[in-house]
Amino acid sequence: MALFAFGLIGTAIALFWITYLGSLSIAEYEIARSAKSKATLTRLVFTQHLDQLETQIRMIAADPNIREALKTNDKAAAKEIMDRASEGLTSAVLDILLIDHPDEPGWVNGSLGLIDIRNQLPYNIRSAMPPDIWVNYAEHDSDPIEVTAALSTPVLDPETGQALGKIYGGTSVTDSYTLPGVLAKILKVDDLAIYHDDHVIAGLGDLTTEALPEQLTVTPDTVSYVLKDNHLYVLAPLMHGLDGHMMAAIVKQPVDTMQKVEETYTQLFTPFLLYTGVLAIVAALLVNRITTAGLGRLLNYAMSLRQDRLVSPPTPGLISEFNKLSSMFQAAFESVRNRDAQFKDMIDGSLHGVLVHANHRILYVNDALLQMLGYENGDPKQLVDSPTLVIFAPEEHSRLRSYYNLRESGGAPRAYEVKGIRKDGQIVWFEQHVRLTEWRGERAYYATITDISERKHQEELATKNANFDILTGLPNRRLLMDRLHQAVQRCKHHGERIALMILDLDRFKTVNETYGPKAGDLVIESIAARLTHLLGPDQTVARMGGDEFAIILTDQEDRWQIEQVARDILKVVGEPIDLENGLQAVMAGSLGITVAPNDGDDDEALLLQADTSMYQAKADSGSTYRFFATRMNEQTARAGQIEVSLRRAIENGELHLNYQPIVDYSKKRVVSCESLARWTDPHLGTVPPSEFIKVAEDCGLIVPLGEWVLREACTFFHSCNRNGLQLDGISVNISPRQCRDNSFVGRVTAILEEMEMDPTRLQLEVTESVMFEDQRVDPIEILDSISSLGVKISLDDFGTGYSSLSYLKRLPIDTLKIDRSFIMGLERDQDGQALVKAIISMAASLGIDVVCEGAETPEQCDLIHSFGCALIQGYSLGKPMSGVDFHRFLANMNGVDAVAAQAG
Repeated sequence: MALFAFGLIGTAIALFWITYLGSLSIAEYEIARSAKSKATLTRLVFTQHLDQLETQIRMIAADPNIREALKTNDKAAAKEIMDRASEGLTSAVLDILLIDHPDEPGWVNGSLGLIDIRNQLPYNIRSAMPPDIWVNYAEHDSDPIEVTAALSTPVLDPETGQALGKIYGGTSVTDSYTLPGVLAKILKVDDLAIYHDDHVIAGLGDLTTEALPEQLTVTPDTVSYVLKDNHLYVLAPLMHGLDGHMMAAIVKQPVDTMQKVEETYTQLFTPFLLYTGVLAIVAALLVNRITTAGLGRLLNYAMSLRQDRLVSPPTPGLISEFNKLSSMFQAAFESVRNRDAQFKDMIDGSLHGVLVHANHRILYVNDALLQMLGYENGDPKQLVDSPTLVIFAPEEHSRLRSYYNLRESGGAPRAYEVKGIRKDGQIVWFEQHVRLTEWRGERAYYATITDISERKHQEELATKNANFDILTGLPNRRLLMDRLHQAVQRCKHHGERIALMILDLDRFKTVNETYGPKAGDLVIESIAARLTHLLGPDQTVARMGGDEFAIILTDQEDRWQIEQVARDILKVVGEPIDLENGLQAVMAGSLGITVAPNDGDDDEALLLQADTSMYQAKADSGSTYRFFATRMNEQTARAGQIEVSLRRAIENGELHLNYQPIVDYSKKRVVSCESLARWTDPHLGTVPPSEFIKVAEDCGLIVPLGEWVLREACTFFHSCNRNGLQLDGISVNISPRQCRDNSFVGRVTAILEEMEMDPTRLQLEVTESVMFEDQRVDPIEILDSISSLGVKISLDDFGTGYSSLSYLKRLPIDTLKIDRSFIMGLERDQDGQALVKAIISMAASLGIDVVCEGAETPEQCDLIHSFGCALIQGYSLGKPMSGVDFHRFLANMNGVDAVAAQAG
């Protein structure tokens, strides 16, 4: 009843408030309409005032006597006409009246005596005024600002249409009493001001000194109004000035409309509230008397339905709505009963386990949960009324109790993984989702349970795969880094010495290519098993990938102990490995070692240092170990600097070629030269070819570098012959990396065509290591392709490798270059002389030319020539030199062909 009464009172107050707000809105609308009317009337009066002034000006301009006075230059007559026109005027008075003659500005001035025409309407402003248009001009340099409204009208000769002069008329707005008085009288206000921009220039009443509300002048170009302290301020724009500022009239008028509305509603509110309260109480008592009996019967019926008692609907009463509600209750409760039965059937048949429990006791389990736990289906009594924790593993009981306590305060997780225990004691993994519910009218917890044992098993496998190598079962790089970090931390805090080793198998690729990947896997597994057996479970052996292993040795006493382990590792690696079909593989390894804390205590840095020392061991012929030294980092850093600088040098053309002559010793004539790349970097200085060529090979820059050398050599060859210098051919070295490039022969062909080079004049020098030691290169295929172009082929450094003599017969080799190691000290080396003679004789029998490199003395040259070899290259005959120096050398040796020089 009280709620009903309060509702009626609240509704009535809301309606009263809405009415009050509506009245205020109407009052505000009327005020706005009044303000706009005031503004419109203000502008209309101002316009009419200007129209009256304009009429006077046009009457003077139309007077024939004015035209005659202008023609005859009669100033007195013109002045008399102007004075006569101003007689009898009271409201609209021309403060300014002036005639400009074409030959004399300010010809006749009929303005009022207080008007200074030079300030209020100077000649430069008058001459720029458009005809027959009112202009608002403000002189800002005067104090106060002089504002003038003026009109220009030309006086025309009716016969010729020529302008005889111009009449200027207008009014001074500043400190004017006429214009504000006219406006105030018609608008019926006591306070009025005329503003130019933000300056008062004329007005009546308080507005001439009063500060205006800020909101009023925000948009001076449009009509605006503000209601402040029961006064209405209206701004009416009148006229734009030549300076872009607006001249506006502002009117102030008392308004009490809003105040009267507020006072009226304040007086009415108390009696309205009193009458409304009395009526609400009477209405509530009446409604209560009518509805109490019917509502009581309806509540009793609903309580009986809730307790599952079968009762008949209550006898229909006077209120039809209660009768309908009784029928709806009966239908709703029947629907709920049916849905509960269906829901129970769905839960019993669900594939997910369902558990309902309260007060640490099991209230319900479905068949799916019984099956997960190894109990017989269809008999929930096996678990009902048992402690809830009976279905969970003992190690989970403490956690579940804490969850139960937290759940009472809403802080426990709603979903979590937990270990369950089957009837036979086997552990299973569950994912459990718990929510609060009601069971037979009591508060309980409803849990949905899923068996995730298989998923957990897969997660364990995934974790193992993420941290262990699939082939060997050893820790992988990820787990190695974790163990290395832990070992380094122990090293820091407990002073332990640890060693990190990187082992790389030598010639493992040969096993893969010869016996297949299956044999390669068998080798990796065997090495992993040997290392694990050798080092035991206390040390870490990891596979980094491919044929690379990492080893962490902890708690090492000194370097000697680490060396002993390194020797043992290389020993077990070198033992024969049995493959399929009775085959065996014998491996070797290169081992890099870094020691912490001696070499540092940063995980990544230690790994990089071990890797660097491993590559140093491999570079030192392999099958050995090397400890990390600081110089290795310096070498790596310098190699990086060289790579960056060399890349820039190739792009910018900062390298150059030197040329070493190859001389026909019997004819004392240069027949060819070898092109040699040289490089001086602005920061690194002169970088030896042995250093930057190796870096270029490693990083792949040798390909663009080789192309540049080939182009430069062709250009130089052409320059020699164009200048009459007789050079039969030129040699260019090619590298193993270039030979492995499938497009190498195509690039050579393109460059020869681009440079218009005769292929027979070009000789490409390849080393024995390219042809016979690099298994990735097919020497026959490469050399046949090059030879088919017509390019000569020279086998460089002959005798230093393990070349098969049968290759000399099968390959299209044009020249053998005997290595300088055979020529060094040749005068005193009888065995060396025999070898050189044999090579020269063998080459002659195969039709292959021979060049002896490294001839340092005339005696060596004579001796070589006596063996039957005429082509010699060495410092004795000519060092590598620049192109300009080689031109000079070639001219001295071979002379100059004058005809060719003139043609070139």
